[in-house]
Amino acid sequence: MKKWSLVGLLLLLLAGGGYLFRQPLLRSFATFLICEDPLQKADALFVLSGGGYDRGNEAAKVFEEGYAPKIICTGGNEVVEFKVFNIDTLESDLTVANLKRQQVPDSVIVEIREGTSTKEEASIILNYCKSHQLQTVIVLSSKLHTHRINEVFRKPLKEVGVQLIVHGAPNSRFDEMLWWQSEDGLIAINNEWLKTFYYWWKY
Repeated sequence: MKKWSLVGLLLLLLAGGGYLFRQPLLRSFATFLICEDPLQKADALFVLSGGGYDRGNEAAKVFEEGYAPKIICTGGNEVVEFKVFNIDTLESDLTVANLKRQQVPDSVIVEIREGTSTKEEASIILNYCKSHQLQTVIVLSSKLHTHRINEVFRKPLKEVGVQLIVHGAPNSRFDEMLWWQSEDGLIAINNEWLKTFYYWWKY
């Protein structure tokens, strides 16, 4: 009887501790996924597909601050919602449109309308770096995506002598450090952890 009482007390203490420290615990799910490098000047800035509004906004800011002379937008996924307006467009098209909306000159924008996953985009960017002899590049995506970018991009780029700088765009729909307070945040965290486990298992 005493044994079960002790077990019950231990579980109660664990539950109480979990409740008291719930915010740091929940926040840790995001801090693990956010893995950025300090910005420094690079030969080019690559903007990964998806989230053309947030990533495009951050890319324009990074360009305006003088960190890169060229912005390369990748992405071959179709944005199916635009078919409602009979518009066929890709994720990279949206990023480019957002950059132009913010007065980024056409002359510094390069669009590669290819890449339907982080893995595919890593291969595309690797080939671009080799063919254009780039030495230092910034790869920009959403903040919660930056851990996986490091895992997928850093080793192959290092092997060909390219320095990688990973940078994340903040989400305009929720605060990454308070993700549990928003349905969008809950979905984003869930999706990114699933992708992280999937990439770890497959690659």
